[in-house]
Amino acid sequence: MTSAEVDGVLEISQSPWRMIGLIGAGILMTALSASIAFHILPDLRANLYQQFISYVGVAFFALCTVVLSWRLLTVRGAVVTVTPAGIRDTRVAAETIPWKAITRISTWQYRGQKVLVLAVDPGVERALSLTRAARWSRKANRALGADGLCIAVTGLNIGYDKLLQTCMAYAQHARPSGP
Repeated sequence: MTSAEVDGVLEISQSPWRMIGLIGAGILMTALSASIAFHILPDLRANLYQQFISYVGVAFFALCTVVLSWRLLTVRGAVVTVTPAGIRDTRVAAETIPWKAITRISTWQYRGQKVLVLAVDPGVERALSLTRAARWSRKANRALGADGLCIAVTGLNIGYDKLLQTCMAYAQHARPSGP
């Protein structure tokens, strides 16, 4: 599956190869955390804090791996759809977010990973059916400096720069010209 643009609609699907790579990284990180937590490597001495963190790592990376595997096996079709009317990311909300409700588009970056951040009119955001993940991560993202609805290209069949350029063009076209 690839990203396809038809009649001004850009449909972005997940990349099976990128998802498999992420699942592989999740397995590796789970195994590394488990090797510390359960003293699998005999020469590795972890203090109590490091051991606690490794238990948390086992739980976190195992959960991420399960979620990614589930998405790889079940998600079909477009994950992100960009249209002249708005943008829809099935990982964020069920509805399309209208460009006119988006007050700002920005980039949040952490350790080389870029995330598209959409500042949405609070009234419109309250009316959206946000996914559980989007609701749960909203406050944490805000505390980290990503104040808005976040769209990551991780595991998708598109680069960040193309997604940003497309969104900026559609958003600018949707805004009325001032005097």
